[in-house]
Amino acid sequence: MGDKRREQRASEDEQPRCPVHWDGLAREGVSDTARRNAAWSHVDAAQAALMAQHAVEQRATDRNVDQIDTEFVSRVGRKLGYGHPLSDKTGTLEFTWTPEAEARLEQVPEFCREMTRWRVEWTAHKKNLGTTITPAIMETKFDMWGAASRAMEERHEDTIPWTASARARLARLPEFVRGQVIQAVEGNAQRHGLDCVDDACVDDTVARWTASGDFHEGKFGFR
Repeated sequence: MGDKRREQRASEDEQPRCPVHWDGLAREGVSDTARRNAAWSHVDAAQAALMAQHAVEQRATDRNVDQIDTEFVSRVGRKLGYGHPLSDKTGTLEFTWTPEAEARLEQVPEFCREMTRWRVEWTAHKKNLGTTITPAIMETKFDMWGAASRAMEERHEDTIPWTASARARLARLPEFVRGQVIQAVEGNAQRHGLDCVDDACVDDTVARWTASGDFHEGKFGFR
């Protein structure tokens, strides 16, 4: 059964897709903005530019947009969460992290570590908690995620089965993000027309996030 699903996915991946075309000014603008914001996003300039490009292309593909122009890029920038290299909010705030907070951040899985930094900082801003990030401020955001995550798990119905291996990987995630990861991975499985969540599906979701940094997209990421 697993081999059949893999063959189905490979076949789908080989199907011709409508290419996404970039306007030259739009691509240049994305690169310039991302590189300018790289330090604020805590990634290097080259990675920032790639993340921004992937984020725009993914949103264009998901919305069946075949021509990326400056107007579309501007809309995406307004929707991306604070901290993303292409977000119009990035660079408007400045924070200091205590060594204890940085050490706590290192305990977060790598694929969502910088996203966590961005979301903690934005929460500190929204709740007027100051500009020095401490473990206590981090816990404020983690508690918010935890409540949302538990609610998702409680109302979650096993509409799509998970392989034992994929579920074991899920169990290793921090509780405060588990429910949201379930939602994101299963949404990705449905997007591919899969009838089961396996390791390849989990890998695909993580690769999507890692490439684009677009964790704020409600359908596939964290709010």
